[in-house]
This record gives sequence, structure tokens and C-alpha cells, in this order.
Amino acid sequence: MTTISGARVFDGIDVLGVASVSVADGVITGVRPGSEDGGDVDGRGMTLLPGLVDAHVHLRGAGNLDQDLRYGVTTVLDMFSAPPQFTAMLRRRAAKNTDEADLRSSGLMAGAVDGWPAVILPPDPSGWRMPGLSGPEDAERFVADRVREGSDYLKVFVENSADVDRPVLSPETVAAVCAAARSHGLQTVAHAPTRWAFRTAIEAGVDVLTHVPLDGPLDDDVDLAGLVVCPTLAMMRARSDARSTDELLGDPRLLAGLDKEVVDALRAGDRGHLPVSSRPGTSYEHAAQNLARLAEGGATILAGTDANDVPGHAAAVLHGASMHLELELLARAGMTPRQVLRAATSVPADVFGLADRGRIAPGQRADLLLVAGDPLADVTATRDVRGVWRSGVRLPDDL
Repeated sequence: MTTISGARVFDGIDVLGVASVSVADGVITGVRPGSEDGGDVDGRGMTLLPGLVDAHVHLRGAGNLDQDLRYGVTTVLDMFSAPPQFTAMLRRRAAKNTDEADLRSSGLMAGAVDGWPAVILPPDPSGWRMPGLSGPEDAERFVADRVREGSDYLKVFVENSADVDRPVLSPETVAAVCAAARSHGLQTVAHAPTRWAFRTAIEAGVDVLTHVPLDGPLDDDVDLAGLVVCPTLAMMRARSDARSTDELLGDPRLLAGLDKEVVDALRAGDRGHLPVSSRPGTSYEHAAQNLARLAEGGATILAGTDANDVPGHAAAVLHGASMHLELELLARAGMTPRQVLRAATSVPADVFGLADRGRIAPGQRADLLLVAGDPLADVTATRDVRGVWRSGVRLPDDL
């Protein structure tokens, strides 16, 4: 048994005050008020939180999951990876390796024939090709194939043909995909970075919207209280500001878990080929203001980054490190630190049915993050990582 003694505890919902938390066999066995002598870990002056959940990432390999965990992100929700056998391999690894973040995945994303994302994935050596949908009649087949492959939820690419230079799904096809997913018990998550896409996804019955519009304010008649949104402000800023990595480069706490080659590439201006949007009216202020409206209007907000990885390059939005930037961006946009921490722990666990995590309570999975300071007073305190546990196993400090 391991006991973390004397830390301030945020249990995923609220602050419990100073407490001692015991862990055995991968689960939390006790949460007791006060500090106890003889604890295995002295948490005095620190804060213990549930492990963070990044509700929007894209994976290139197990190294991404390793980097996530170093920053206290113990669970990631992958929103598109391919081919299916690659995703299945990562799932198997993540299920048993306590030195990597745990994983849930949409697998393949629903998009149009010859559209995104199919055009970025050439046939692999086995002859596999990314499938696309030509119309509503293809929805049931596409969803059934994802169920067979083990997808945990379904991702849908929603864009207006006026905004991209490739074929897109019609609103009718998006609605058909949502209906087919519901019939199979799967939630749907929509890529919706514009006002048109946001509204189209809502009208189609999508369960979770990811991104927030960069091209203007949300429509006034949208029922904000009924929405679940993962705004990915880190990516929205990266898409609208070529200097979006400057803050990361200026904080040694965020650089500590990155390889030197990545840091050097970031300093040289490498953004992993991510372009700054040239769409008229694009502004990060639109995204921040839309998030503020959503939070004030009662929408359910999830913390997610859209972290990715480009082989041979440094990504503009990084696994692990960018999650802590995301938390601060949410706070800057008007969410309280308590709301922000809930958005990174208990709320995504609830939305995606991960009943065993996201909280510090007896019987919960022992995915934990110990940080110096008090993130309820200053959310950037999450960047000062002092200990990470996945399924009760502490990540060595030298990894």
C-alpha cells in the first residue's frame, strides 16, 4: 500500500482540504482528513488531483502516450487514428503498460469520399485504404465497421464545402451517421471549427462538439445549456497565431518533459507544417469569446488539446505539455480554476462513461497527479509536476 500524506486534495469535483490518500492494487482504498505521520509520499504544500484526461488528441505511436503521462495526463481520448490495426495495437499496449497514458479511440473518422481525412492517408503496404461516405446510405455500413474494430465513440468531420477544397459530408449524411451511431450505442463527436459546422453538427444530433468557431460568434438562438463542447483552445490559438508556442518556450516547467530536439525545433520555428488559417475573419478572440459564452450559458466543457505528432517535426500543439496551456486558456476565457480542473478530470470521465476514474474516492482507479502549489488559486500550478501515478504505479521521476 502507498499513502500520499498531507496534500491538499481536489477530488475531481471540489477541494477536500488537506487529506491522506491510500492506494493498493491499483485503486484508491482510503481518503482520510488531515496529514498522517509515516506516509510514503510527503504531500505537504502540494495538491493531489485525479490524473488529467485530454479529451482530444491524435496519435502517431506509443511515444505520444509516454509523453502525455509525464505531464500527468493519465487518459487520452484519441479522435482519429489509422489504420485500424495500429489503433488496436496502441489500445492493447495502453491497457497493460503503466508507463503510458490509458487510451480510448474513435478509430477512423467519418468523412466524404476523396475528402478529409481520406486524402491525407495514402494506401498502406497491405492495400488498406481509408473509407469514405458518398451519402446517407453509407452511414450504417461505416458505423458497423467501426463497432467491429472496437471504436469507443465515433468522430465525424463536419465542414462546409465553401471552406475546404475537398468533398465534404452533406448535412443529411452527418445526421445519418449520428442516427446509425446511436443505434449501435456509440456517442458521436464532431469536428466543427466554424459557425456553419457548429450549427450543422448540432442540428444533426451530434453528442459532443470539438473546437469552437474561429470565424465569428455563435448564433444567438443556439441552446448553449444543452451542449457538450471540447473547445481545443490551444489548437484554435495555433491555427490563428504563428507565435502560439512562445508561452510554452518561456516556461521551464513545460519544457521539462520534452526532448531537447523538440525544444530546439520549436525555438527554430518548427510547427509541424501547421498553417495559420487564412480564412477571412479568423481570430482567436472569436474562439475565446465563444468559449466564454458557452461556459456562462451552462454548456458542459471538456479540456482537450488536439495534440498531434508529425514525424521529424515539432508539433504546434504537443502531447502532455499543451494540456497545461489549455487549462490556462480556459481560465483566461472566463472559467474558474475549479471549473477548469473539473473539465480536465471528472467531467470528461462522466461524458465518456469512464466510471472508474476522474475522481479521488475509495474504489476509484488510482490515476493521480501531485503538483506543487495550489491550482485552485493559480491554475498554472498544474505545470509543476511532482508525481504521477497510473493504476497505482508511480512514474519514475527520471522518465
